[in-house]
Order: sequence, then structure tokens, then C-alpha cells
Amino acid sequence: MIEIKAQQNGKLDLFISITGPAVYLDNFAIKELAKGNALRRQRFIAAVKRGAELLFSVANAAELTGFQGGSFLQVREFLEEIGPRWFPVELNPYEAVKRELSGKRADESCFSDKFMRDYMRYRSGNKPLQQNISVDFFRLGPIMDWLAPQRDSIAKGKADLDANLIRKITEHRAQYDVDPQWLDRAFRMLTADEAPRATFVYNNLIRTLILETKSYRLKRNDGIDFCQAVIACAFTSFATLDKPWKRRMDNLPKPNKIAHIYYSQELDLMVDDIHSALDRLALTRGIQLTTLISQQSPDG
Repeated sequence: MIEIKAQQNGKLDLFISITGPAVYLDNFAIKELAKGNALRRQRFIAAVKRGAELLFSVANAAELTGFQGGSFLQVREFLEEIGPRWFPVELNPYEAVKRELSGKRADESCFSDKFMRDYMRYRSGNKPLQQNISVDFFRLGPIMDWLAPQRDSIAKGKADLDANLIRKITEHRAQYDVDPQWLDRAFRMLTADEAPRATFVYNNLIRTLILETKSYRLKRNDGIDFCQAVIACAFTSFATLDKPWKRRMDNLPKPNKIAHIYYSQELDLMVDDIHSALDRLALTRGIQLTTLISQQSPDG
């Protein structure tokens, strides 16, 4: 949730926080919620209005630029209904891991300051924000308009993510084939109590991909899917992933405290579970993720 408070000296404080169940939707889930069953869409938006909040990353935004025509408008309208109830998160999981290992809190580890400031700069037209600004200024729908002209550069960025992941896993597999003991030295299987969440997911997921190399060939969009999988599983309560990535998450060492993962046939179940979590939250408050930007202008 994005909230705004004006100080006496004219500065604006932006409070960006998650106080309810955190949800991460990948591309297929946003599309299905926007264009699919109308009752499911209403129930999801009702959950947002009750307190559920969406973690949204450049990975989301990058994939959404592929929509055209009526699909573009439907997705944009769906995001508009989210309003300011979103939290900007990092695309790069390695950056989140570095922050965790340096002792940063969960909110500091996953928050994307650059994404938020770039969006503010776009929305303000590079002008200072006014004291009477409404939280409606931070609604999610305009992200579609912002990034639509950047489709070509975003497509290249996604291809680069694919190439980098494929190169990295190929190199790691070559080292493993020469020296099988290397894997336990470089990517030892971690238990959930040995590492912060993003580190736990990142390390074990890289290990899984190395071991799967002979049976599964990484393909187009796996780079961005890998990024989403780490961030979504580490920092939310509920997340959607394609079925192969859900399988990998389900196979991580247990017990753990990663998100509950759903694939395309489980969206109704996810919405039910979010409402159940909100019912429980009405009785007892959950952990709060909060970060603060103090600034006078989009560049402040």
C-alpha cells in the first residue's frame, strides 16, 4: 500500500508497506484474472480491498507489454482496480540475496527503489510532486502505458536474461561433470533455518537447475521465470508460477516458509486461500514490511 504524508517543511513522505497477505502474480495469472472468470476477478479485487497486497516487479511489467488491443485494455483495467495496493520489488534475485546476506531486513532486500522512482518520474512528467497529491497518483494501471513504447528494448532484456541463465547453468554443469563434489562446495543444499529466504530459494534453485540439465533444457522466458520464482517465493505468502517452476519450489527442502505456489489450474483455490488468510488476519496481525521514501521531487 502506498500512502502519502506531508511534513511541515513541504517534503512528502511516501510510506510503502505490506500489512496484509502478500501476493505475486506472474503473467499467466494476471491475464487469467483480468480476462477469465468474472466472479474470480471480483473476488480477487475484493481480497485486495480487504487488505491483500500485490508485489509487482519490472519482470511483471516487462511481460505485460506483450499484450495488444483488447487484451491490453482488459489487463490495464484489472491493474487499475488494484489501485495503490502494491509494493515494487526487485527483478534481480541476486541483488536481493546480496542485501539479505549484508543484514538487510526483508523489506530492504526486496524493495526496488529504482523502479519506484522511475515510475514516479514518469507519472509526474519529471516535475516535483505537489503536497495535495492523491494516492490515486500511484495506481498501477499507468504502468502499462509507461512501458508499452519500450516493447523492443524489454524483449531484448528478457532475451539477455535467458542467455545469462543458460550460460551460467551450462558452465556450472560442466564443472559438476568434471568434479561431482564441486556442487556441494558451490551450491550445497541449504535448509530453511540456515539462510534467509531469498538465499535459501536462490541457492537451492540453482542447484536444482544444474542437476536437471540432462533432462530439462532451459528455454525462452526461463530467465525471467527464474527471477520471478526467487522473489515471489521468498517475499510473499501466495504466488503463481508455471507448473515446472511450481514443481521445483515444491521440491525445496522442508520445512520452509516460502510462499504457497499455485499454477494455472489453481487460481480459484488461490483466491479462496487469500480470503481465508484475511479472515485469520482479522483476528491477529501479521508481519509488516515497510519502507519509506522521503523526497521533494521524483529525483529527490
